[in-house]
Amino acid sequence: MNNHAPKNSATLIGVPINVGANNLGVDFGPNAYRYQNIIPKLASAGIQTTDAGNIFCEERWKVDVGQNPKLRYVKEVVRIANDTAKLVQETIAQGNTPIVVGGDHTTCLGAVSGASVAVKGNIGLIYFDAHGDMNTDQTTPSGNIHGMQLASLMGFGAHELTSVHADTIKVAKENMLHIGGCDFDQTELDLVARQKLNTFSMQDLMNHGMAPLFPMIDALAKQVEHVWISLDLDSIDATYAPGAGMPNKKGLLYREVLAMAQYIGKHCNVLGLDVVEYNPLQDPDKKTADLATELIAALLGREYSWYSNYLSRNA
Repeated sequence: MNNHAPKNSATLIGVPINVGANNLGVDFGPNAYRYQNIIPKLASAGIQTTDAGNIFCEERWKVDVGQNPKLRYVKEVVRIANDTAKLVQETIAQGNTPIVVGGDHTTCLGAVSGASVAVKGNIGLIYFDAHGDMNTDQTTPSGNIHGMQLASLMGFGAHELTSVHADTIKVAKENMLHIGGCDFDQTELDLVARQKLNTFSMQDLMNHGMAPLFPMIDALAKQVEHVWISLDLDSIDATYAPGAGMPNKKGLLYREVLAMAQYIGKHCNVLGLDVVEYNPLQDPDKKTADLATELIAALLGREYSWYSNYLSRNA
C-alpha cells in the first residue's frame, strides 16, 4: 500500500455540455463553480489552480440531434470530447493535474480519453455514479449518450465513441472500479456479469459496510501507474447534494463519500479527475458546490472543509 504526495498544481477545465442528457441546467455548472470561488478555496487547501476556461459547447437548440435515435447529438458529443481530450492531454504533459468540471457525464468521455493517451493507457478509472453508464447504442433505452461513456471508454459500443482522440481502448476493463451504483439497467448488469467488471454498489455497502472497498482500491492502485477519478454528484445522497442533475435519495452519505475520497487521495496516484452533473439551479444554498470542492481537495490528497477553514481563521 503506497502513500502518495498531495497534489499542489492543477488546471481547471470547464465543459458545459448538456447534449448528452435531458436534464438541462448542468451546462451552468462550470461557471457556477467559478462564481463560488473554487480556485481560492482550492488554493487555501494548498492546490494552486490555473483556470483554462471552458471548452466551447454549442447551445443545445442550435445542435442537430442527428439521424440515429440511439446516438442523440453524437457529432457534437464527439467534437466536444475530442477538444476536451486534447486539452487534458496537454495539461498532463505540462505537469499539471486536470480538474475537469461539467456539464453532463459525457464530459468524462473526452477527459479520460485525453488522460489515457497522455500516459499510453497505463491508467485505472474509479467511477462514482448511481447509474451504470454502461449502455451502448444497441442497448440504450433513451439514446442519451450520458448513459454510454463508461462502456465506450472500455471499448464497448459505437465506434464513434470508442475512438475519441485515438482508436484505442482507453481503460482496460480490469482497471475500472464503479462505486455507488443503485440504478443499473438489466443490460448493464448483464455486461458487468459477462465481463466480470469491478463494482461496489449501494447494496454492497449496505450488506458489508465500506471495509471490502478499500482492498479493491488498493488492488487497482497496484495494477496501474495512474488513476483517474470520475465523480457524478448523483452518487451522493440528495440530502448532501441536492444540486445534482438527477438528485438521488438513496446515495452515498457525506461521511461515506468523504472517507472514500480521502482514502483514494492518500493511496492512489491520481492523475486527474472530472466532477459532473452539477445543476446550480437546484443548489440554492450552494452546499453541493462546496461539497464538490471538498471532495476534489480530498481526492488530490488535500483538505478543504469547514474545520480546516476554522483552523485557518483562528491560527
